[in-house]
Amino acid sequence: MSEAKQIWAAGGASIRAPQDTIPAYWGAIGAGADGLAIGVQLTSDGVVVCCGEPTLEQTCGDPRQICQITALDLRFLDAGIKFQSTKLDEDNKPVSYGEDAPWEGVRKNQRPLYHPELAEVLLLFSRRTKLLLHLLPDGDAHTLVNQVVTIIERFGLTESIILTGSMETLLCVKKLSSNTPLAQAVTPADKTDDIVPLADEAGIEYLLMDAEDILSRTDEELDIFYNKKHRVSVIVTSSTKSATPAKDTFLKLKIQPWIKGFIVKAVYEICSLKTPISCILTDDFDGTDVNRAYWTMGYSKINKDTRIFQDDGLFIKIKKGGEYSGAAALTSFPIEGNFDAEISFEVINPHQGTTFELAAIQVDPGYHHMNNEDLTKRSINLTFDVHGAPPYASSERDEDDGFRIGWNNGPALPEFVDHIAQSSNIYNKYSRDVGDGSRNNPTGKLRLVRNGAVFNAYYMDKYNKQWVLSGTALVATLSKTVFLRIGAKHWPKRGKTPPSNTIRFSKFRLFQPVVTK
Repeated sequence: MSEAKQIWAAGGASIRAPQDTIPAYWGAIGAGADGLAIGVQLTSDGVVVCCGEPTLEQTCGDPRQICQITALDLRFLDAGIKFQSTKLDEDNKPVSYGEDAPWEGVRKNQRPLYHPELAEVLLLFSRRTKLLLHLLPDGDAHTLVNQVVTIIERFGLTESIILTGSMETLLCVKKLSSNTPLAQAVTPADKTDDIVPLADEAGIEYLLMDAEDILSRTDEELDIFYNKKHRVSVIVTSSTKSATPAKDTFLKLKIQPWIKGFIVKAVYEICSLKTPISCILTDDFDGTDVNRAYWTMGYSKINKDTRIFQDDGLFIKIKKGGEYSGAAALTSFPIEGNFDAEISFEVINPHQGTTFELAAIQVDPGYHHMNNEDLTKRSINLTFDVHGAPPYASSERDEDDGFRIGWNNGPALPEFVDHIAQSSNIYNKYSRDVGDGSRNNPTGKLRLVRNGAVFNAYYMDKYNKQWVLSGTALVATLSKTVFLRIGAKHWPKRGKTPPSNTIRFSKFRLFQPVVTK
């Protein structure tokens, strides 16, 4: 392979989150995508918004086209109402879907997700990732092209952003912005001997070709891409039946020097082929002896409201009533760079005032000898406090409301009450709740993935047998070296006495990228 192939996420991480929404775009970057492939259209009042679907039915459950709705009205449609998690087969084709709508906002009285304006997307991502825009005009292309070119000029992107669309649209772009890279779609009926010279002559740098179309062509038809007098490269797309090329197809195509990259929906699946990962640690918490090479355990408060112990599972038991209290296990070893961690859970009594998490922090927990019986010998440390010892990023189950990501970009600011330190956490932030956190859904998995400064939180439960993105966050203040925390806490909320609870964790897995020369 002459160079690393670029991965553009079609509509963001659209297999794991609602397509063409801000969480899906962040989620794609957190999953390892090099860029975003986004469809852009004009609303009825002339605003450029991001949505690759011809109508709003598939995303918002609304039969209208974007050109039939104002930008303000579009903002209040729920772009997450139709999303379902997707199970893929070995060829990355969808075979089944989740049983609920985890990102629906209206039902939970949360502000709905929306299809954002192009300017908003460029503000967030134009300096963070590569962008490929598919222009989808309603009728005359000139108005949309003029608006898009004006926006990308304002952001200084005329020579870096890739635009694609119909030939009429591309010619219109060429007149207004001659230095903007263009991509032309190729159909199976197009002969490469014809279209490559024409594209090169027209100043089109990329051809969009379906993976199956490429594989169906003869070597003689593809030889033209090796002709050095032509400067045209290929960006591989996937058919509507596939979320991304199958593994064998990707491995065959990625070695071709004339292929620039791939546009995919299943971002993590293709990125894990591009950069393989290894499972470097497993712990099922069997028996009663804690593996001290892996874990340090302790408490966040000096009280007996909480116990943490191992007994064929990592248990955090919380008694009824009491005060703010919590406990956690932290990795005893530092984790360097990107990682992918997951943990199974069972919660006995989901309720308001209880939260549990899988989190990354950068504070070394140090050595602590946990003691469940003698209160005076308990080790107290803010690293064992859920949401404590910021900065942090956490994949968590929030009370009985659902799943989310929590994060804190600020420093740890302790308060001292009677000379006992406790974290103020004034910079805590949380995403909206996703999925079902009720008693009807007691088991599942939490997952936290790091890609540089971007952290993705995922979950599985009885309704979703594949990972659902529950939130994503930029935590720029977290160092390259972190420790992982598995913890739970409870507290009196709105004056109510917290009921008892038990959280059992099991099947911890830690993955990291394969190291190559």
